[in-house]
Amino acid sequence: MEQNLQKLFKNAKYQPERRLSNDILIAIEYKNAQITKWKKFGYLCVGILSLSGSVLSIRSLIVESFRLGFYDYLSLAFSDSGVIATYWKEYTLSLVDSLPIASLVLSFFLLFVLFISIRRVSYQFKNKLLIA
Repeated sequence: MEQNLQKLFKNAKYQPERRLSNDILIAIEYKNAQITKWKKFGYLCVGILSLSGSVLSIRSLIVESFRLGFYDYLSLAFSDSGVIATYWKEYTLSLVDSLPIASLVLSFFLLFVLFISIRRVSYQFKNKLLIA
């Protein structure tokens, strides 16, 4: 019995189906299309969230700048430059002190995320157009 099996295995030749490589290629392309779709969706969601967050943070930045008197100190530079030249150290310290740092950092961060997500989404669409 073992000799018959050994003869059978020696005489058997492996012949893959002719369409196997094509099926594998189609499966890989399908997975890549799914991954690309999820990336586009994710980057669009992040872009929309960062856009709405940046609008709110810029609005907060403007309100806090008025509340802290940043624009009053800034307008002083254009109204009387002689006094500014004399007391420039105190003026710059007052100007920096009236700047809303937290809102400014948050606004820049959200705008940075927005621009990165726009770049990534455009890259995904560009690759889709090049493939098609």
